[in-house]
Amino acid sequence: MHTRSHRVIAVMAFLGITGASSLAPGRAAAQEAPAAEPELPVEEVVVTATRLPDVMQELRRVPGQVYVITAEEIQRQNAQTVQDALRQLPSIVTYDSVGNVFQSTVDMRGFNGQPGPGISVFVDGVRMNEPDSNQVNFDLIPIQDVERIEVLPGATAVFGANALGGVINIVTKKGGASPQTTVQGSLGSYKQYQVTASTSGPVKDFNYYFLATQNRESGFRDFSDTRLTNFTGRVGYNPSQATSLSLSYAYVNDHLEQAGTLPLDALGQNRHGNISPTDFSATEQSTVTFQGTQRLPWGFSVAGTGYYRYISRELQTIGLTSEATAGTGTDTAGGIVQLSNELQKWGRRNLFTAGAELSYSKVTATTNGSFLGFPFVSQRQIDQDVLGLYAQDSVDIFPELTLTGAVRYDVTTYNFEDQITPANSGDKKFNHITPRAGLTYSPLPVLTAYFNYGQGFRVPTTDELFAFGVGSSNPDLVPVTSQTYELGLRARPLSWLETTAALFLTYVQDEIIFDPTVPPFGRNINSPESRRSGVELGVRARPLDWLDVQLNYSYTDARYQSTATLATGTINPGDRVALVPLNRVYAGVTVRPLRGLELNLNGQYIGQQVLLNNESTQSTFRVQDAFVLNGSASYTWKFLTAFIQGNNLTNAQYETFGILSAGQVFLMPAPGINCLAGLRLQFKDYY
Repeated sequence: MHTRSHRVIAVMAFLGITGASSLAPGRAAAQEAPAAEPELPVEEVVVTATRLPDVMQELRRVPGQVYVITAEEIQRQNAQTVQDALRQLPSIVTYDSVGNVFQSTVDMRGFNGQPGPGISVFVDGVRMNEPDSNQVNFDLIPIQDVERIEVLPGATAVFGANALGGVINIVTKKGGASPQTTVQGSLGSYKQYQVTASTSGPVKDFNYYFLATQNRESGFRDFSDTRLTNFTGRVGYNPSQATSLSLSYAYVNDHLEQAGTLPLDALGQNRHGNISPTDFSATEQSTVTFQGTQRLPWGFSVAGTGYYRYISRELQTIGLTSEATAGTGTDTAGGIVQLSNELQKWGRRNLFTAGAELSYSKVTATTNGSFLGFPFVSQRQIDQDVLGLYAQDSVDIFPELTLTGAVRYDVTTYNFEDQITPANSGDKKFNHITPRAGLTYSPLPVLTAYFNYGQGFRVPTTDELFAFGVGSSNPDLVPVTSQTYELGLRARPLSWLETTAALFLTYVQDEIIFDPTVPPFGRNINSPESRRSGVELGVRARPLDWLDVQLNYSYTDARYQSTATLATGTINPGDRVALVPLNRVYAGVTVRPLRGLELNLNGQYIGQQVLLNNESTQSTFRVQDAFVLNGSASYTWKFLTAFIQGNNLTNAQYETFGILSAGQVFLMPAPGINCLAGLRLQFKDYY
């Protein structure tokens, strides 16, 4: 086994980890002499444990669940997007509601953006949720720049707003201790081509990393072209072992056509068709990020991140009864500072962390369009200020028993200005406290059990509060809140076998919906309560040196707990939340029969889902269950790797999203069988 790869895996988990990282199979096992008994890669017992990754914590001391995807795994599966990489994880489901692969939505434990976003996403400490909508534009996170993805389902107090269902934390690549250059080109179905080039390495006390990518495809639907270009430059400075600084610039430019859903009759005639051929999204983003850590005497350390992000987006949507063209400009600047201290006395360890987070966002948006033939125009400006203060302490009660407590205080302030209808303008301020407590118990070195309780919240958006005046919006809305209880277990009964299990229960209060019965024209209100409960089971095994097996199963039951009136009818306790499958299964097998040759076969089953807008009459139609089989092969000789990947090998016809609108069922067809093949040149230690 390679010690360096183990060390990389060891630092891949944030607050709440007791679940295993996903498999990290590689060619090393096939190249090394066979061991007497095959073993899985062994994690070292230290992991990152706070909002910013400057403090290490022993794995057995940290409560909760986390799943990790490494850059090696992303490269091995030839993932084209972050969402594509996430599909192998328990309780993660992705669906396409617009008609292109780059803008699919992520569902985590039943939180899927319906009726509002419930997941927080970070890149190098920078929150990616947009200030005006809380949505996440995954198309602006190039997968080629990702070093690892850390998924923390459930309550994560120190990360702040929008984490009702959990957090996705993305760490990007940086310059390493030795020079490396990679060039890759690939061709695939639907006229897809991709060219990527990156280089990194050290120069005395400095290190560098540069990446450029061009991606283009026509899409399997008519009028579904995608074009995406990105560039990243990152420079690090390490004047001593106690000091680390880095400065980066990232640029993304894309133009994504959105084929949209199809009504049932059109879907039956032509799955490649498009009834909205002029819909598109065009975005340009620039981000500057500064990061630094400093070790101090007496067990102290300080870490900080500062950033500026600008996004310009144009969106055109043509619907059955409406059409609109919108232009949005978003400026966001902010920073996080974190102070940590580690003490150890009498065999007991105490790790304390406190931090502050501040951000300011300004959004200007203009929309022109028509609804039912009546023209409309809007011009808005949104100012958002966010202040967050957090603290966490992890203390050993006994060597085998660790108690962790955390709390965060957030202040969110909105100033909304409607430049067309000044009466809609308004100010709003929200204050919220989110606590968390957890306990871990490790009676044996190969066994860890934990319990975790925590809360989360989502503040209302300015559209929900102000944008549509008395006809819809409601300035008296309160934040949506969640309470999560979780029990978990991790066991390694054999050196080649690792298992994980988690039981979770999440209560959500004050969901925001539109109630059409509120005079005079209907209004947004805090009304329904809901519950998400479920089970996550995972197994990974290496019974032979050349064989890896991964299997996980998720059961997620998302139901309303109270009565509420929607535009499509009345929901009652026990009705299922839309677009949340009860069952999900993922299985993968990787074999390395020859030196340099790796073969993989994986499949995913996703159960039936209730249509969006069909929560009240759920029996009329469902998004049907589906099984999708994928495979890949790669061969590496010296610095050259050739690979081929096949998706949906059985050519299954299935849909990933469904909505009931104007009495009609609309579904989003998924691609049939398709493939991608390419070459990768990777040069290491070349001087």
